Amino acid sequence: MQAILKIITIVLSGTAVALVVLALYNFAFGNALQKRLTQIIRQGRATADTSLSKTTNTHKVATVINILSKLSLPEEGWQSSSVQIKFLQAGIRNKTAPQYYFAVKTLLSVVLPLLLALFLYLTQHQITFALGLLFVLLTAAAGYYLPELLLRLITKKRIERMRSSLPDMIDLMVICTESGMSIDAAIARISHEMTYTNPDLAQEFYLSALEMRAGATRIEAFRNLALRSLLEDLEDLVSMLIQAEKFGTSLAESLRVQSDMMRSRRTQRAEELAAKMSVKMLVPLILFIFPTLMMVLLGPAIIQVIQAFK
Repeated sequence: MQAILKIITIVLSGTAVALVVLALYNFAFGNALQKRLTQIIRQGRATADTSLSKTTNTHKVATVINILSKLSLPEEGWQSSSVQIKFLQAGIRNKTAPQYYFAVKTLLSVVLPLLLALFLYLTQHQITFALGLLFVLLTAAAGYYLPELLLRLITKKRIERMRSSLPDMIDLMVICTESGMSIDAAIARISHEMTYTNPDLAQEFYLSALEMRAGATRIEAFRNLALRSLLEDLEDLVSMLIQAEKFGTSLAESLRVQSDMMRSRRTQRAEELAAKMSVKMLVPLILFIFPTLMMVLLGPAIIQVIQAFK
C-alpha cells in the first residue's frame, strides 16, 4: 500500500511541476511567438508547417491553462472589473496573463497542499492529524496569497519608477506647449522621447494619445491615465489638465506650477526617508551593537569580579 502511495505521490509531483513549467513556458513563448510571426510575415521566409505545429502546441497548453484557471477565476464580467484593472496597473496588458495568473494560483493553493498531505501521510507518521491539517491549510493559504503579493510588489515597483521621472516629463510637456504644440501633440511627442528613460510612463501617455486618436475625449483619456497609473502625483496632473481644459487657463503656466510642486514633493519624500533612518537604526543598534559593546566593556570586569569572589 505504501509503495502505491509513493508512486502516486511521484506521479502527482511530476505532473504539477510539468504543468507549472508549461504555464511559464507558454506565457514567455506567447510574446516570442508573436514577434517571430510578425518577422516571418515581413520577411516571408518561414514555412507554413512550422508555424502550424507551434500554434497547435500553444493551443494544447492554453487548453490546460484554461481548465486550471477556471477553478479560481472570478465570476463573469471580471474583464471590466477591478481584477483586470490590477493587471493594467501592474503594466501587464497581455490578454492571457490573467488566465496564467489564476492557473498558477490554483496549482499553488490546491495541488501543492495535496502533495504536502501525501508527503506527511507517507513519511511523517508521528505528526498528529490536527498538526498535519494545520500545515496543509497554511500551505494552501500561502499558495493562494503569494501571487497577489507578487502582483502588488510589481505594481509598487512600477509606481516608484513612474514617480521618479514624472517631473522631468512635465518639464518636457511645458517646453512642448510653450513652443506652440497642442496638448495632444505634446503627449505624443513626450511618449516618444521618454521611451528609453522611463518606458512605463511613456507607455501610459502613448495609450492616452491612442485613445484620443480613436475618438475619446481628452477628459476620458486623462481619467483612464490616472486609473491605470495609480499614482497620486499623476492624478493631480490629470485634475489640473481637466480644469485647464474646462476653464481655458494657461496650460504652460499650470504645468510649470505642477512641476515645481512635484519636485517639492520629491524633496520632501527624500527628507522624510532621511528622518526615518535614525528611528529604523534603533532596532539593529539595540539587538546587535549594544550587547556587543556591553560584552567588550563589562566582560573583563565581570571576569575579574568572579575570580576575586572565588
